[in-house]
Amino acid sequence: MEKDMEHSDYASDYAGNYASDYAEKNRAAWNEVAPIHRRQRKIDLYEAVKDPAFSVLGDVEKRVLSEIGIQGMQIAHLCCNNGIELISMLRMNAGNGVGFDISDAFIEEARELAGLAGVNCVFVRTDVLEIPDTYNNQFDVVVFTIGALGWIADLRRLFEVSRRLLKTGGHLFVYEMHPFLDMLAVPGETQYAPYDELKIVYPYFSSKPWVDTDGLDYIGGTTYRGKEAISFPHTLSEILGALIENGFVITEYREYSHDISAAFAYLEKYQKIPLCYSLVAEKRGYSTDEHR
Repeated sequence: MEKDMEHSDYASDYAGNYASDYAEKNRAAWNEVAPIHRRQRKIDLYEAVKDPAFSVLGDVEKRVLSEIGIQGMQIAHLCCNNGIELISMLRMNAGNGVGFDISDAFIEEARELAGLAGVNCVFVRTDVLEIPDTYNNQFDVVVFTIGALGWIADLRRLFEVSRRLLKTGGHLFVYEMHPFLDMLAVPGETQYAPYDELKIVYPYFSSKPWVDTDGLDYIGGTTYRGKEAISFPHTLSEILGALIENGFVITEYREYSHDISAAFAYLEKYQKIPLCYSLVAEKRGYSTDEHR
């Protein structure tokens, strides 16, 4: 479905508001695609994860986590999907981890994979904006990886949750697709131009959400008449501002010309625009949640 929802009455119902039902709609959409992803994978994760050397982390993730120094630390992975990234992080000698995700099906798969991998982690089915206070001040690192932030309407609230999960001195690590890409059309969209793939066709400052019913199979690239999936564009200033507003100190920000989205790899050949970024922020000082 087209990204540009400016003239959609349905989409406008969500614009500028935290809609209480969008998370449940997305929960149903992710549950629907989970078995499709499992069929479409090029490798059998259930066999691969048994190898202690198996990891899905890229060079950027390995560098950042190594520089943070996660040995023996407690890690929270929000929007963890099937947990394979958290399992890979724990194999970098982290202490233990908790993965949080809205999808029942992916959390079930994560638990199965963790059991086969023999790593020290648990997985919790929840809307990440509703993580219980019992997890406050429990983690040294909170992680968001590719495809997480766009599913959350309210980043200020998301980073508020992230802050309360972290111990003082803890780090938040984000490795995401670059917001610049929200301005480009992709193959299959009517505004995509193969002769001008870098053409800007969507407004950077749009607040309209995207409502997709073509399915969420980014693994196999198949389309199907799926349940509604609702995601949200966020400008870079919105992301950084939400962190600053919650008292985070940004200690690193880097942009890269490689794709991690499974959607824009065809743009790597140009080496002209940012395709993804990494960000590290630190929780410093006292806040009212730290005594809970």
